[in-house]
Amino acid sequence: MLIVSEVSYINQGKKLLDGVSFTLDRERKIIVGENGCGKTTLLEIISGNFPKNSGEITINGKVAYVPQEIKDISLTALEEIETAFIEVKKIEKTLKQFEKIGNFEEEYGKLLEQYDEKGGYSYKQKIYEMLNKFALSKETLKKKMYELSGGERTKYEIIKTILMEPDVLIIDEPTNHLDIETIEALEEIILKFKGGVLIVSHDRTFINKIATHILNLEYGHLKEYSGNYDKFEQLKEEFDERMRKEKERLLKYVEKERAFIEKFRYGTRSTQAKSREKHLEHIEIPEVHGSRKKIIKLESKGRGGEIVVELKDIKKKFDGKEILKSLNLFIKRGERVGIVGRNGSGKTTLLKIISGLDNDFEGNLRVGNSIKIGYFPQDSFVVDKNSTSLNEILKEGLTVQEARDLLAIFDITEDNAFKKFSEFSGGEKRKLIMAKMSLMKGNFLVMDEPTNHLDIEANKVVTNALKDFNGAILLVTHDRFLLKELTDKIYYLEDGVLRDKLPQETKLKGDTLEKERNKIKARIEYLERLLSKEENEKRLKELKILRKKLTELK
Repeated sequence: MLIVSEVSYINQGKKLLDGVSFTLDRERKIIVGENGCGKTTLLEIISGNFPKNSGEITINGKVAYVPQEIKDISLTALEEIETAFIEVKKIEKTLKQFEKIGNFEEEYGKLLEQYDEKGGYSYKQKIYEMLNKFALSKETLKKKMYELSGGERTKYEIIKTILMEPDVLIIDEPTNHLDIETIEALEEIILKFKGGVLIVSHDRTFINKIATHILNLEYGHLKEYSGNYDKFEQLKEEFDERMRKEKERLLKYVEKERAFIEKFRYGTRSTQAKSREKHLEHIEIPEVHGSRKKIIKLESKGRGGEIVVELKDIKKKFDGKEILKSLNLFIKRGERVGIVGRNGSGKTTLLKIISGLDNDFEGNLRVGNSIKIGYFPQDSFVVDKNSTSLNEILKEGLTVQEARDLLAIFDITEDNAFKKFSEFSGGEKRKLIMAKMSLMKGNFLVMDEPTNHLDIEANKVVTNALKDFNGAILLVTHDRFLLKELTDKIYYLEDGVLRDKLPQETKLKGDTLEKERNKIKARIEYLERLLSKEENEKRLKELKILRKKLTELK
């Protein structure tokens, strides 16, 4: 379906892609690599949006591409989705014209057959089914795409692309703006998709769930591995170690041979020396790059009191609509709490209230004694868009050398140190904000999507830093890997209140509340059928427990 052969791309004198080759048939291949290594560029070239400097791309069948940023946002959401059914809409328009004119019964009948064959009677139902899967209300269909949130735009673009029924599905960073439930719905759709799938992603859990192959893009070169991300990580580590040892062996061999050549170049063994010198010309030393593993430390300033924060009956309205309703939360010293929930459920609003950035609410908020809050926003308002990364760090009182050393930890190199914040990619922005946060020295970190846009290696660095942090943490995230690695408790924000009734392990496995309820209901029905024939004490006990659990899940 898709053949990429020896594709190269040079940007501002830098070879971003160097002879990249791979094929895609009915597999699900995920491209991974550091921020800025050329993953999006490769997708844009394959999709025909960027010119390549050299190489060939062969496509057999229909390709559909969902970019990170949706460019055409002038249509309504419904109009955008209906572009997946262009032929059906054309026939629909012609049928309406025939209905007005009349006297075209034969042509009208043929058109009706075509309309039926192309799914004219079912396409609207397909749209509504997808809306339901992605938790989008019918009201949003009437809105212009520019009126929707980033998450809603991404959902609609994915829905449109899936409904096009392409042979090759290409998506760039699909999970960045999606909540966990929507990510799970997308996983289910991709696993059922019958064509080839090519996705750029930094979401480790998502990749592990769907990938059949990993395409690792590094220093312009692409190497393919079979399996999911966990398998890739293991195989890459083994491969890198073999290459490192091979390089050491060859360097020692070359050094020994050169010593021999120099010693006998003009003596009785000069012929042998020349032969060995010629042999050395054909030896290729493998290119082995040094480890990019970084370590950062988030310092906690002071121990703080036992009570970190307490919220009682918090209520918040937006445009007359109650977003938070009698919400309660209590966090003790050292606790790591995660909050998940649908997009638009009020998670960011809650963090702003706790951080003191939103005082327009009802209820009681109590921040404990000696608690210093470090707030990490989802948006980038804490950084001046016209400032450089170096200037932002210098504002924190560091010397120029200290600032550069800190930026280097976050892979913000000297070239980028003087680049304006507005010119940064999403991942680079997050790295700079995290670098600033590492200097805050709070003892209570309040974080809104801290790993969003970070590549997987940077994500691991941040996750390890948060695990080593000895203060309290409250975070909103859709990163299931981070939730699993870091949190003690997970609350689900729904209908304006925090719920903790679904076990953490169930959330992280990807089961929704509805799925869990259905499983329990099915088991109850099965046990009730058995009990009508034979009373069984053990089954009665299990039935009682299940009924209680079902009540808790409501």
